[in-house]
Amino acid sequence: MTVLFLHPVGLDRDAARFLDLGADGGDVHAVTFPGHGDRRRARPGLTLADMADEIAGHARGPFDVVGASLGGMVAMHLALDHPGMVRSLVLACTTPDGAPDVMEARAAATEEHGSAGMLDDTMTRWFTADGLASGAPYLDHARERLLAMDPGALADTWRAIGAHHVLDRLGDITVPATCIAGRVDASTPLEAMSDLASRLPAARLVELDAPHMAFMENADEFAAAVRAHLEWVEGDDR
Repeated sequence: MTVLFLHPVGLDRDAARFLDLGADGGDVHAVTFPGHGDRRRARPGLTLADMADEIAGHARGPFDVVGASLGGMVAMHLALDHPGMVRSLVLACTTPDGAPDVMEARAAATEEHGSAGMLDDTMTRWFTADGLASGAPYLDHARERLLAMDPGALADTWRAIGAHHVLDRLGDITVPATCIAGRVDASTPLEAMSDLASRLPAARLVELDAPHMAFMENADEFAAAVRAHLEWVEGDDR
């Protein structure tokens, strides 16, 4: 089995290091989305479907796709538009509807204040107060990546998220899916994740006492949920 990890907005493929599935968890591969990491700002108007198309053009599946936040949104497009690439899905703290008004306001604020000016807002949405006070390595990683990202590219991505809407297509995603919800997620409430799971034909809902960046702050529990998902999928494939 091969796991493909798709990262949240502002981070890059290196975030996959926080997903430790152990020796029996298979190979974990990751990609960096346009405008993230060391990649240049993408063309104007790039969509999440375009990001999924790029993955399909450069990677060989099928994959068990683990998508966190933005990564989960792109994973939905990958499953819908390139179903042969996806054996199963783990959709963590994500949504099928990008809330365009909220994302446009966030994009405009990013353009006005820059990546540094939005850092505190982003970190408090992503992590709990205890997590932020912990001094854990994932905090330095998140801050470094967010500060390094071009504000224009970050604003572009917020707008791409705002244009994301696959709610009416979820019934077409028939692969096994595990939806991981954080009970203290300030960005994607538990109710939204429960609704997502109910609309997918072959989905399970897993709840963690975790914030939006569950795969970082609650790495052990998150990895255990992914391993359980892979065992479930392997059982279905027999």
